[in-house]
Amino acid sequence: MENDQGSLVAKSSKTIDPRFDPAFQRGYSEVGPEDKPDLSPQAHYLGAGGAPTEISPPKRTKSLARNPWIYVLWALGVAAVYAGLAAQLWASSQLYGTGNVPFENYAFISTVQVVSPSVSNLGALCLAAALTIHTVSWMRKNQ
Repeated sequence: MENDQGSLVAKSSKTIDPRFDPAFQRGYSEVGPEDKPDLSPQAHYLGAGGAPTEISPPKRTKSLARNPWIYVLWALGVAAVYAGLAAQLWASSQLYGTGNVPFENYAFISTVQVVSPSVSNLGALCLAAALTIHTVSWMRKNQ
């Protein structure tokens, strides 16, 4: 359907919601510049008097308590640090404490002794990541 300026408009004015910019609505295409309302769909609505009124969404604070991955980082970090230290102490006591380790057990004990520092380092890395996330969150809240 064309208006008197020759531009296309919606077939029915009932399909256009006056609260929002018609350019973003179904059934609308090219209206002359004088017909365009000065509304954007995210920033205005029609108030009680019919005039456009500014709206702002309520301010929400994001809480780290709602993020379960923070708890995973803390738990994994603490568990890995302690597991790595305990494994290192156990392997060292087996290899150097008794002095006579059976050959069948030597490969396993050596592997535990080699891998345990990496497990402790993984735990320390998880704890550092959790602290970094807490620090960034605190900085955002206090700006």
